[in-house]
Amino acid sequence: MATSGLIEGNADLRPEFAVLGSLEVRSGSTLIPVNGALQRRVLVTLLLDAGRVVPVSRLVTAGWDEQPPDSAEHQVRKTVAKLRSRIPHGPEIIVTDGPGYRALVETEQLDLLLHQQLIRQARGSLDAGQAERAVAQLREALALWRGPVLAGSGGQTIDAASTALEEQRLSAAEQLYDLRIDAGEAAEITGELRGLVDEHPLRETLRSRLMLALYHSGQQAAALDQFARVRDHLADELGIDPSAQLTSLHERMLCQDPSLVLSERSAPRVTAPVTEAPHMLPFDVPDFSGRRSELERVCDVARRAPTGTPTVIALDGMGGSGKTALAVRAAHQLAEQYPDGSLFIDLHGFTPGQASLSSFHAQGNLLAAASVRSDEVPTVSAGRAARWQSYMRGRRMVLILDNAASSEQIRALIPASSDSLVLITSRPRLTGLDGVEWLSLGALPEEDSDQLLRATLGAERVEREPDAAGELVRLCGGLPLAVRIASARLANRPHWTVQRLVERLQDHNRRLDELSSEGRGVAGALLLSYQSMPRDQQSAFRLLGHHPGSLLDTREAAALLDTDVLTAEDLLEELVDARLLEAREPGVYALHDLVRSFVQRIAQGSREPGDEPAMRRLLDYYLGMARHACDVVFPGRRPIEDDGEHRTDSEFDHKEKALQWLDHHRGSLLAAVDAAHDRGLLWHAARLPRELGFHSSIRGYDSRANVALEKGVSASRLLGDRSLTRLNLMNLAMGKWRLGQLRDSVGLLEEAAGLSRQMADEYSEAECQARLGQAYSSMGELEHALQLSQEVSRRARELGFTRLDGSSLSMLGLILVRLGRFEEAMESAERAVAIFDSIEEIQLSVTALSYLSQASEGLGRFEEALARADTALERCQQIGMPAVLPLVLARRADVLVRMGALDEAADSADHALSKAASSTNEINRAMVHLSAGRVRYAQGDLDTALAQQRLAHEIACRMELRYDEACALWHLARTAEDQGHVQMARQHRSAADNLFSLMKVPEAAR
Repeated sequence: MATSGLIEGNADLRPEFAVLGSLEVRSGSTLIPVNGALQRRVLVTLLLDAGRVVPVSRLVTAGWDEQPPDSAEHQVRKTVAKLRSRIPHGPEIIVTDGPGYRALVETEQLDLLLHQQLIRQARGSLDAGQAERAVAQLREALALWRGPVLAGSGGQTIDAASTALEEQRLSAAEQLYDLRIDAGEAAEITGELRGLVDEHPLRETLRSRLMLALYHSGQQAAALDQFARVRDHLADELGIDPSAQLTSLHERMLCQDPSLVLSERSAPRVTAPVTEAPHMLPFDVPDFSGRRSELERVCDVARRAPTGTPTVIALDGMGGSGKTALAVRAAHQLAEQYPDGSLFIDLHGFTPGQASLSSFHAQGNLLAAASVRSDEVPTVSAGRAARWQSYMRGRRMVLILDNAASSEQIRALIPASSDSLVLITSRPRLTGLDGVEWLSLGALPEEDSDQLLRATLGAERVEREPDAAGELVRLCGGLPLAVRIASARLANRPHWTVQRLVERLQDHNRRLDELSSEGRGVAGALLLSYQSMPRDQQSAFRLLGHHPGSLLDTREAAALLDTDVLTAEDLLEELVDARLLEAREPGVYALHDLVRSFVQRIAQGSREPGDEPAMRRLLDYYLGMARHACDVVFPGRRPIEDDGEHRTDSEFDHKEKALQWLDHHRGSLLAAVDAAHDRGLLWHAARLPRELGFHSSIRGYDSRANVALEKGVSASRLLGDRSLTRLNLMNLAMGKWRLGQLRDSVGLLEEAAGLSRQMADEYSEAECQARLGQAYSSMGELEHALQLSQEVSRRARELGFTRLDGSSLSMLGLILVRLGRFEEAMESAERAVAIFDSIEEIQLSVTALSYLSQASEGLGRFEEALARADTALERCQQIGMPAVLPLVLARRADVLVRMGALDEAADSADHALSKAASSTNEINRAMVHLSAGRVRYAQGDLDTALAQQRLAHEIACRMELRYDEACALWHLARTAEDQGHVQMARQHRSAADNLFSLMKVPEAAR
């Protein structure tokens, strides 16, 4: 009989899965239905990556073609729980692993794995010379294919994977047909091949097999007709001719080439006649690394090039990005396609101490390199240009025009009528050239930079200090020139460790000097780009050296440059063209780390009168935007007196937009506080940290925000502003509270409360008292916390301070739950939620709902408690609260344990642990481990439960979280007792009882 949703069948049998076509799940002879598109997509996505971890975020992407709902992650996890209950051995097959899930299946259980194994075995058989065995294995592999994955209804993510699998299938089919043609079975496969060609009419490799099969089965006219068909099809659909390979096969059939009696693969190659073609390509460095996708793109463009016109590919990028090395590598790989030779010329667009070559001189140098006698090279411009074009006409050559400065320099060097490949390298993008395939080179990915370091320095030395080598690569910023120079310095200093060079590079002021060797260096390369710019660009670029962050948008630039947004964008785009700035997305730009070091050196080396006003304008902009964004995200917070007028050009019409602005500018705002403090702009240094403290309460970056708040306290005191000092002290206290630094938090709050009393500021004093109540609750001083919270709630109502009234009622809810007064706790938490909903305050409503869930659970209303926890989770995910999310997930797990839904509880607890591991919020970590321990205890896994409880106890003791410590001891006692450790259980329970008694926590609330 089926139980828990399991379909009737032999429960001992491991299920079998088929994804190559419609999804099928079988247990023995029983077909197990998988209902709903989301269940099918989640299961198939896991099976497509069987054995590997699939993050929940990827399952969300696979599950929804359009924008996923806010509850998407929650829905995916519920879907996984349903799949586990529906599929025999489901919990063993779909396991939770880190940030996602993993499907554990054997090869025999999944048609895709079997299909791939058979193809690998076929290749092995061919390598061993066992062609008949390879044919049998390929046939068996292809027989498993029933159609596209999920029959083509899997959505964009699954369809993309299906397309890749279809390509693998076709390649295997072509290999099978080659073997069968060689074996004399051409006539038997023509029908299959016709069907496949009809499905893929533009696939020339399939068409060539059909032509060969027809030719070898005595149907020469039909074979030639297939060529005519594909030629017409390609012309109609793509406007191109058949490939050189297919055309050559057609010509050989027309001539009845005797070599066609052999297999196509073994046909003799026609060698090119020996010519006196020039071969001027530079040395292709053997340690060339990375740039795989860029190299493939260059080669692909060259191979698809139409005849009769040159193929021009322009590579642009900042100095030292490896443009020349890539062009040379591509030219060497493509050399066989260009039998008339190769030419290379350095145009000296950015060469120290040299003027760039004119087109006239470049044409002369190229003709000389091609062995054209000097008396045949005209001395007038028009004649020389004509001679150059005459030489190139009709030739297939590779031409590298390296280090170009401008479009004008290049235009007259491109062959007018030739099948040649022209590779141009330049720092700026040469937008004046037409008909060019553009490819911009950015920084190397970290993996490619590591590969380059290994190739140049040696793998042994890298592996001796892997962490230092990784940091070295990061400090080089993915710039090949920087990696090569760093490697050369280490190679020439074998007594240096990699760590020593890393430490030298970590000195921001010395980094550019360290990345210099034998007259070449990053600073020199950047200086040439800077000096080549017009004066207005140089001025704008120099001012960017005062920007504190790594990213800037057009509005920031407009404030810094004292201009309008469109003019600022034009200037930034000019810097992008000069490859001194990177365009990340519309309106957002970035300085490469080494470029930032360079421009900051320029800005610091030549202070000008406009520098400080520019910085003030930028700080004013930041403060106005951040304040406005926080007012939208945190409704009901108190305005600050004498805050000045900060005009903002953008209105945030909803929370998501305001929060997005804060997220994108967090790094710049943090750096702006440092810059303001260091430059003596104290008012900005005192005001900006408040906004960061509020934002951090949602996004959880308290360690960094606290540094800014400490500078805010310092700046406020230097200004002698008691109000700002009190504000920064209170926000710093809450940042420390979230990190579990409770004693520090209380000290700061008491100082802030004293300042409030000195200023006779009732609002501020009430805020400080509320935060003190929160801190004392965490420390287990529940009676004191209760009195403070009750008093604050009363004063907040009298003062009309709605937001504070809600937060004090919310805290009362938690304290009353811990004291076992569940009815009162529920009433208090419900009032808090109502207040927060009335002012559209989402963040604080999440914690209030969690406390309401605890009160409901305490009253035995489990369904209601789960509903409150689910609402809290949805809101938490809606606004994105990584600091609170683990606690909300743990709350769900606790309720689910009480309801007996242990699988779903385990999933929620695992999710909570995963999120807690990446969160900086320490104050809730003990509770998350306690929740995980409750789940494992309920499942009977006492060893894991004990480990989680010990972690909770260690955290609680370290942070002086007395209530959490007591809970951990109580659960440790229960687990120890069940394991037979009676004495230990008695000790733990006694300690727990003592703590609970001191806090006046009744038995019902333990």
